[in-house]
Amino acid sequence: MGAINNNAAIIYLTISDGKICRRVPSPTATSKERINKEGRQVHEEHYNGWSGKIVGIETRESDYGKDWQVKVQDDDGIAILSFKYSSGYASSFLKALPNIDMSKDVTLSPKVTIEGEKKRTILFINQDSKAIKWFYTRDTPNGIPPMKQIKVKGVSTWDDSEMMEFLEGMVKLKMNSTSEEMPF
Repeated sequence: MGAINNNAAIIYLTISDGKICRRVPSPTATSKERINKEGRQVHEEHYNGWSGKIVGIETRESDYGKDWQVKVQDDDGIAILSFKYSSGYASSFLKALPNIDMSKDVTLSPKVTIEGEKKRTILFINQDSKAIKWFYTRDTPNGIPPMKQIKVKGVSTWDDSEMMEFLEGMVKLKMNSTSEEMPF
């Protein structure tokens, strides 16, 4: 599935407002146009989800900060899905990652909910027609450090630095594991 065209090029994807976005060079029957942060007009196709086998996960630094890059392969090719390093999408994806069978296809589906003035983002993962549950939860942390409430310029905020560093280490172990059985 995966919605990848039959060519060898890698498809680059992002997540915006609960949809997977693929930028296209010119308008298509399903694309929408918008003005980006640089003031340029861009055309994007939006998808509810993306399917394939996860074949790579790494981080990348850019002018816009640190991102996660999830490489997804299907019968038609490879797509790289990018999302912010410290985001609801990242947290939900990484907390479920130990429960994913990396030898099988998954479907990644982003969602956004608005509760009052708060926007909550999450990335749902399905495999074998079943939702993948989080391995790291509040009730069963499995070693993950909790977020800490700190003050920045007199304003209380939540710091997830230790949690994200822990999850990044877990990703490196999972992706570098050479055995069939992952250590999670």
